[in-house]
Amino acid sequence: MPNWVYNGLTAQGPKESVNKMKDQLNTPFVDYIEATGDLAYGIKQTKYSNPIFSFRNIIAPTDLEAYKQQPVRSDKDISDPTWWADLQEKSKTDNSWYNWNIRNWGVKWDVAVPNDSLDSDTYMEETEDEWTASVYYNFNTAWGIPEQALTTLSSQYPDLLFTLSYEEETGWGGEMEILRGTIISHSDYNWKCRECDVTLDEQPYCEECEYDMCPSCGYGEPSETCQSHMVESELPPKVQVTENA
Repeated sequence: MPNWVYNGLTAQGPKESVNKMKDQLNTPFVDYIEATGDLAYGIKQTKYSNPIFSFRNIIAPTDLEAYKQQPVRSDKDISDPTWWADLQEKSKTDNSWYNWNIRNWGVKWDVAVPNDSLDSDTYMEETEDEWTASVYYNFNTAWGIPEQALTTLSSQYPDLLFTLSYEEETGWGGEMEILRGTIISHSDYNWKCRECDVTLDEQPYCEECEYDMCPSCGYGEPSETCQSHMVESELPPKVQVTENA
């Protein structure tokens, strides 16, 4: 299982452009998936009648025969010190699904909603007035953020301002603004407390009790026997609460 990144994307600007973008991202399509080698499941036809948000509707592969194949492998032995560099070089021109997706979307999988989906994490909310509109998309990506897909989308709609807020399940995250295909601002953090929202450059961690307890509010509940963590975190003493007689 991958580490999931939880994304919230807002696009705002002229109503006409927002509505045009919504229609583009929600264009129905049929996908054919073919896995080979160790993942030989054959071809599966999947319909997307209401994809809501699809990276494929931003930019799609044109060489479908190559796209259906498994990623290219290095011809060198994995013990060879140049193995990784050789693999990276091959991936720059390999058009199989994984490498193509990483180059053009920034992540390995699309977030479109297939017809057989029972509980999708991708959904949309919108607001509008007489002249302007704002649309919010929620979706999850594996391991990283779809930076390449979103800068391409921004280039297609230069009059819209895109704001992406993201957080990975282990704690790192950030926010970026994209305009006319360019990231105009980007702030990130390596750890964020789920209780008080304090952000840190490094994830707090205690080797003794193996908890990543927040040094600000104490969220994380380390072991009561972990004296070093209690001292380092400068936790206030626990107060015993009793009911009145």
